[in-house]
Amino acid sequence: MTAPLVLLHAIGLDRGQWSGLPLGQPGVLALDLPGHGESPAGPASTLAGAADTVAAAIPPGSDVVGLSLGGMVAQHLALRHPGQVRSLVLVCTRPYADPAEMNRRASATEQAGMPGVLDGTLRRWFTADALADPGHPGVRYASRRLLADDPAVIAAYWRAMADHDLRGDLRRIAQPVTIVVGRHDVTSSPESAAEFHRLIPGSQLVTCAGPHLLALERPAELAQVIRDHLGWVVERDRLGGGAGR
Repeated sequence: MTAPLVLLHAIGLDRGQWSGLPLGQPGVLALDLPGHGESPAGPASTLAGAADTVAAAIPPGSDVVGLSLGGMVAQHLALRHPGQVRSLVLVCTRPYADPAEMNRRASATEQAGMPGVLDGTLRRWFTADALADPGHPGVRYASRRLLADDPAVIAAYWRAMADHDLRGDLRRIAQPVTIVVGRHDVTSSPESAAEFHRLIPGSQLVTCAGPHLLALERPAELAQVIRDHLGWVVERDRLGGGAGR
């Protein structure tokens, strides 16, 4: 039986982030994190609280894909609720954040509101070519979604991310993990992804030719990475758990 595939989005977006991902399989569950999309505001004071909310919403033994904030929540999910997670795909995310930068973004969001931080956010997320295309569907969706957000909720998440540091805990993740980085990601670089890879024994590291929001600018490439990951997990299970873990 195919395991459920759970998708967790980036800060300020919602489950619509994944609408263009050509996965072509049943059992996909794209969630709105607390305070995003149609989900009411919840425990955004910590990423662990957000992970607890996700754990209550997904079936046991799910394959979990998280991008950026979603990837941070996925790490907490695997550590706090290991029975809910069969495997992880951690996309353009990190095991720790820069507290000063996260708090700066929180303050900027509170002071300028979502319109005031929109351009800077899009520049971190997309390539210049995508931003120069007035009809780019990913940029249009992200812009519309960000402008609809409550700045207080987004600022609270930035502050929650300031406390994110799981470097001392990741060796406890026993599930198969694929770490995905965009070659042109200015937020989580290939160098930081290599460090991430070293912190999770037996993990895979995959590099894509794209920016931070791979799901919106390189959806076909990311979908193939996810399919390859699921194939690896099935083969690993067939062989009895796989070597290197």
